[in-house]
Amino acid sequence: MMPPRTGRECRSWVAERVFLPDLERLVMAFGGCRRHGDDLDAWLRLLVEFSERWDFRAGRDRSHIVSDEALTPGQQRLVESVAEAFGMFHTAQPERDHYHHIVILGGLLRGCIARSEHAARLVASGTVTARRVIALSGFRSLAGDELEQAPSWLDEPVRDEFELMAAGVERAFGRPELLACRGQHDDFRRWAVRDYRTASGLPVHVVGAPSSQPRVRPANTPDTYAWLAGESGWLSTGDSILIVTTSIYAPYQGVDAVRMLGPGVDVDVIGIDPGRVDPRLQQDLSAQRYLQEIRSALRSFRALLAATDGLELQRAVVQ
Repeated sequence: MMPPRTGRECRSWVAERVFLPDLERLVMAFGGCRRHGDDLDAWLRLLVEFSERWDFRAGRDRSHIVSDEALTPGQQRLVESVAEAFGMFHTAQPERDHYHHIVILGGLLRGCIARSEHAARLVASGTVTARRVIALSGFRSLAGDELEQAPSWLDEPVRDEFELMAAGVERAFGRPELLACRGQHDDFRRWAVRDYRTASGLPVHVVGAPSSQPRVRPANTPDTYAWLAGESGWLSTGDSILIVTTSIYAPYQGVDAVRMLGPGVDVDVIGIDPGRVDPRLQQDLSAQRYLQEIRSALRSFRALLAATDGLELQRAVVQ
């Protein structure tokens, strides 16, 4: 998935997805109204508002998505169709054989382990070369079945996503040499970086990013991108980035990358199925989980248009 870069490309790219006939049918299947006209902003605003009924997290971690709502076969089919169109079932291959940076996104235990392993295999096989590998995470406390799964995968206990990501990266990249640990550890602006070097000399960095709402929640994906773009010192205009995540999350995380990392960086996003990396990481994803991530994608589409429209307006004023 190579998301668009210019404002015009973004609007066409988003319109292609939100004007899907099956997305309109999905809304109607849950009691919503038919689309009237081709006003992209109005339709997207309606979609985001309507999708609140698909918010099964209610502010909780994704590991806590719970819904007793039974879907009809017709609703199930439409969920699958829209998820497929958005790319949530697609296991992609990198567009290039060299990137300046490989970025592994954090998340739940299955994702941290599988994404790190997949990125390491891409490098070890020679499929992709890179200047460095960056693993982005936050300080979310482990919860749910992660606490039960962790001892099966990791040699040492971990308390949060940052420690989990570090352990997953160390495991996947063959116990690279730890060069430095740095960061800021107060509660208001907490961040941390562990710098490694593999046996072949590849720099690997594991980041625990600060939250933009530290009193409310740990860092989310846009927060980690913001730290990477603004504070890491690793990115330059013209750089290419390969983002490795899980397929179901690739649409919204790819769009957020375009929005947060800026128009001067080329972003390529690949989604993987953790169960194909290792059968023990297989996760059964319900239709409700796909509805949740359809909502995430819609919200990211809207944020991207708002950002690119603002950028185009600034350019017009300057010119």
